[in-house]
Amino acid sequence: MPQANIPEPTMQAGDLVCGFKVLRVEAIEAMRLTAYEIEHIKTGAKVLHLHAFDRENLYAIGFRTPPEDSTGLPHILEHSVLAGSEKYPLKDAFKELIRSTMQTFINAFTYPDKTIYPVASQIRTDFFNLARVYSDLVLHPRMLKETFLQEGHHLEFVIPGNIESDLIISGIVYNEMKGVYSSPDSLMYKDIQENLYPDTIYALDSGGDPDVIPDLTYEQFRDFHRKYYSPTNARFFMYGDIPTSDHLQFLAEILAGLDRVEVDSSIKSQSIFAGPRRVSGTYPVDQDESITNRTVVNMAWMLAENKDFETALLLEILSGLLVGSAASP
Repeated sequence: MPQANIPEPTMQAGDLVCGFKVLRVEAIEAMRLTAYEIEHIKTGAKVLHLHAFDRENLYAIGFRTPPEDSTGLPHILEHSVLAGSEKYPLKDAFKELIRSTMQTFINAFTYPDKTIYPVASQIRTDFFNLARVYSDLVLHPRMLKETFLQEGHHLEFVIPGNIESDLIISGIVYNEMKGVYSSPDSLMYKDIQENLYPDTIYALDSGGDPDVIPDLTYEQFRDFHRKYYSPTNARFFMYGDIPTSDHLQFLAEILAGLDRVEVDSSIKSQSIFAGPRRVSGTYPVDQDESITNRTVVNMAWMLAENKDFETALLLEILSGLLVGSAASP
């Protein structure tokens, strides 16, 4: 069980450690931890370590990955980088890590504006092994065309091996998103995003629209990784009882040989509308289904950009109360 006290700071703002500069150190009593905000001097990579007396250590590397269309490029790339690197040329490194390590958590997430790769373990040696492999997969993936076709989209025969049968589009992400787009709730959310944020990336689907996914090219796939998966555009996050200095020594090895690569990954805000808007749309149903009583009505508000944590938390609570469960009004 985590202890009740807070780790004493071992560094202070302005300290230089292993090629990093400590920007801020702050004790967060409510969470029983000491937070360190740090920057890698050479590459500009940002680091946040939450030092707590908790043997569950977590490491995550994330990138701001604004989509340029709805081909699902960030999502396909998230799947693909975990298919092996030059140093770890495994066909499915993700499954191998699940099978061969003592990880307590391992995953990858594509959001509308960012992609995050977290791993966790309670065993120090295992933790750094996971973090080292994950970092190499993410920063130095093989990016094989075979992987792109498998994870993204390709043509295959309806009847495998029968060249006389029809060709269909397939792919792991393509098929996954076909399932998502078969849900009326998912389609309604898509319509809301497109109409609340028409001038921003949030009108696009970073997961991928099945109608658009086949437009993605292998060259775009490689260029996107080259552009956004740089340390300069990265955020490294650690939590647990491993000392900050140990994390920085590890990250110094990971970032060795990499350079600062400035990239504009800024995200445009949506202008406020002059007044309320009303939008109607349709969603598919099975041929044998009745359309009686199948109308869905939704009201949504675009909130002003907010960077205040307390206000954001209150809005999350309000959202949970209003629409967070079947018992919500």
